[in-house]
Parts: sequence; structure tokens; C-alpha cells
Amino acid sequence: MKIVKFVVFKNQDGVIYNCLFLPFLRSFLILQLLYNQTYMKKIIIFLMTVISINIYAQENDQQNNKQVNPLSLQPITVTIGGNFIVTGSFASSRFQRLDHFITTLFIQAEQKALGTINKPEIIKQIKKEIEKYPLRDITLRHSDGEIKKIDLLKFRLTGDFKHNPYLKQDDVIIFPSYDLERDIIDISGAVNKSTQIQFVDGDKLSDAIMFAGGINRAYENITEADISRLSSNGKLEKIVTVKLNSDIQLERGDRIMVIDNENNKKAYKCLVLGEVNRPGYVYISKDNTTLKELIKKVGGFTSNADLNRAEIMRGTDEVQLQKMKSMRDQYEKDSTFTTLQVFAKTIEELLTEELKMTRSHNLTKEEYEGSFVFDNYLRFIEKKNVIDFTKVLSDSSEENKTYIHDGDMIIIPAIQNLVYVFGQVINPGFVSYDFTKEWTYYIQKAGGYTQEAKGEDDVQIIKGKNRAWVNAKEVKTIESGDLLYIPKSIKKDFSYYLQQIGSMTSIVSTAISIIIIIILATK
Repeated sequence: MKIVKFVVFKNQDGVIYNCLFLPFLRSFLILQLLYNQTYMKKIIIFLMTVISINIYAQENDQQNNKQVNPLSLQPITVTIGGNFIVTGSFASSRFQRLDHFITTLFIQAEQKALGTINKPEIIKQIKKEIEKYPLRDITLRHSDGEIKKIDLLKFRLTGDFKHNPYLKQDDVIIFPSYDLERDIIDISGAVNKSTQIQFVDGDKLSDAIMFAGGINRAYENITEADISRLSSNGKLEKIVTVKLNSDIQLERGDRIMVIDNENNKKAYKCLVLGEVNRPGYVYISKDNTTLKELIKKVGGFTSNADLNRAEIMRGTDEVQLQKMKSMRDQYEKDSTFTTLQVFAKTIEELLTEELKMTRSHNLTKEEYEGSFVFDNYLRFIEKKNVIDFTKVLSDSSEENKTYIHDGDMIIIPAIQNLVYVFGQVINPGFVSYDFTKEWTYYIQKAGGYTQEAKGEDDVQIIKGKNRAWVNAKEVKTIESGDLLYIPKSIKKDFSYYLQQIGSMTSIVSTAISIIIIIILATK
């Protein structure tokens, strides 16, 4: 390649030029300056003519070289054998590289194999099986006897075309067979992608790290790796600790752990929904951000926050994790989502949990059926941390020292300012809350009692915070979110009383019989 140089010169007018030119152009300009000398005109004309002829000849040669050889357009025949989706001889081009050739064949064969199948699960299974062809240790045999080992996986990772050569007439491509469970190398740890790859004789530690996407830059001072090797019976393990720069030869079945100093620089965050000034995701530290600090990060509670019903949700089991995932998905689709979304549980999950909890219980039938079953279902469906959010911002409370963990969710519902009245009232429904009013006020606002209602002594107040049932006459104040239930007076027909009389008669007759037996026995 010719070197480009600076040329500095001055013309007759004293103008200085400083330019970059190829050598022949530089010479041409110098000659042009000399052209003003009359005795050099003929020489200059002659030299310019020679240069022009030379340039034309070079361009003509280049055009001739660009002409396509007709032989190169003729198709060639390439044969595929071994562990591939199709085998046999196929047409290719001299301009086609090996990876493009086999990828095209694979796609065509896959389309034919799946063409008549319309069930997604079957299509997925078939694709999973046929995509297992090896990408390494491929043999490429030319017609002149030359043999090359091809590593298409390295080509796809590095883009190095030495692993993806052009095809030639009568090439033979052989895909090797290998054991997917034993002819492998497994690598994990401080790498960008834990992976399992096909083992090829000659593989080194650097190859495995390359296939794993290299060392993860989030980790610092990574210098060693542990190589785990099992005996042939799989019962004995030998661990070899090596330096990464030693680049040792690997063995079939090696399991490599690139040793990392634990790096906890992760995107720890918590999702806060509801009545805070800046709802959404909040970044936190690892197990070291308090609930008080978190609430400050979201700008504190709004004036409409119902702290009595606020809660922390934590992924304590699979059901809770699914419930929280559903809420996150809903929030990410619609950021205005601020309320707890009901998450449906399957009957199988409920029954399984019930069996686990009750297989060893010692409760009576009445205790089990009358209370435990319902309490256990609620425990299963609605898990939450018991935190008094009204004390969260107080420096003297224990609540503000509650630590928030990665993945937690904080739900702050809005004050309803409503009381729900249902049961035996004329117009059951929500009634606006008035903190100055007693429970009888809400029944009156709901239209009063129906003819079927029980008396005032039986009215129940269900607390909105914990759904506890309390007799209305025992409650001093009604709170926003409470529910009033007016039970129905159950009418009893003649058959009911007849049944009761029968039961009493049976009990009395049994008692009289026992007394008679005792009297007779004592005589």
C-alpha cells in the first residue's frame, strides 16, 4: 500500500499549498508548477500523456478482474452425513459458506417436518429435539483429501470466518454424534451466562469462559476457577483449583465454577402501591432499608391513606409469589393500578394445603368443621405481615425498624369513608361514613329493618380491618370500612316443632328407662 505524504509548495503568486496526495498526484502537481516555464512544456505534455495512458491501463485491468468467471456461477454438490436433520447430497454455491448452507437446509427440513402438525405442544417438543444437532467438531472433507475440523459455535460467538469456510465442489460435511449428558462441559459462577456446551478434544479453560460470554464485569478480582471432576462411577469428586491465566486443558465432563467474591450490587427494589405521594418501584439496599426510610422515599402517605388496612406482602410461598407476580404484571401494564388484585386459587391448591395442615390434628369434629377449616383457608389465601402502619413514622416505635426485602410489596389502600350495611335492611349497600354517628344511624340510612330481621340484640358489626365479628351493642364507635350485618329471623314450621318434640320425648323416655333399671337393680 502506498504511503500518503504531505506536500508543501509555493506557486508564482506566492500562495502556499499544504495538501495530502498520493505520490503520483504529488509529482503531477509539481510538474504543473514547472509548466509555466516554456522550455519544459513539451516535456510536461509528454509525461502527462504517459501518466494518462498508465492510469487508463490500470483501470482497464481492474475492470477485467471484476468480470465474473462463468464457472463460479455453476452450482456445486455438497454431501451431508452424520447427526443432522437431513443427510445426502445437496446443491450449493461456491460463494456460500458452511454455516449459511446448513442453516438453510435445516430451516427447509424443519418446515417440512412441522408442516402438517397444528398442536403447539407437539411442535414445541419436535423443535426441541431436532435443534440438538452438534455445532462443534464438525468434519469438512474436501475432494483433494484435505480435512478440516469446524467449530460453528465459535464462529457464531466470535465472527471469525476461519471457523466458517467457503464450500467447494464435492465437499463432505460430517456431523458427529455425542452424548448430551456426558460429552459436555458445564461452567457457571462469575461469568455472563452459565452454560453447558459440547466437549471437543483440545478444549481449554479460555474456550469454556468464551462460550459463557466471558467474565462478568460486575465482579472484581476474578483470578481462579474450581474444576470439579467425577470418577467414572460418579461417586468420587476431585476439585482442582486453577488460575484463569493458566488456561489448562479441560477433560470431558468437567464442571467449572469461576470463583467470585460475592457481589451484591443488584437492583434490589420494592413495589409500593396505593396512597403514597410517589407510588411505584423504589430502590432499596440489601436487607438494610427500613419501612420508615421506604415511606420517606415515596414522599410519605397521602391524606387519603387508610393505615389501618395497609400491609406488607412478602413471597413466603409459591401461592403468595404468584399472587404478587400477578399484581406486578398488572401494575406494569397499567401504572394507575393501586389496589389489591384478587388472585384466584385452584381447588387443588386449597385441598393440598388443607391435607398438610390437618393430617395430624387433634381437634374435635366440631372444632375442625366449625372454625379451623375457614381460618386455615383464610391463612392460605391472605398472608401478610402484621404491622401497625400508624406507628411507622414514629421514632420510638418498633414498626419503623421493620426491614424491607427485595421483592416485597407495600399496599396502602385508600380510606373508604363508607360503611356497608347488608342483611335484613330495606336498601342494603354503602352508607357515607360519619364519625359522629352510632351504628343505628347506618341502619336507618339503609331504610331500616325488614319484617324478617332479628332484633337489635342480634345485629353484628364486622370490623373492616380484620373482619372480626362483634355484637353491635358492644361497639362504642363505628369506623370507616366497617360492615353491619342484620341477620334474618328464621321461621320455624310445624315439622320443626314436631321434630323437636320427638327429640325431647326420646330423651325423656330414655332417661325414665334408665331410672327404672337403676331402681329395679337396687331392690
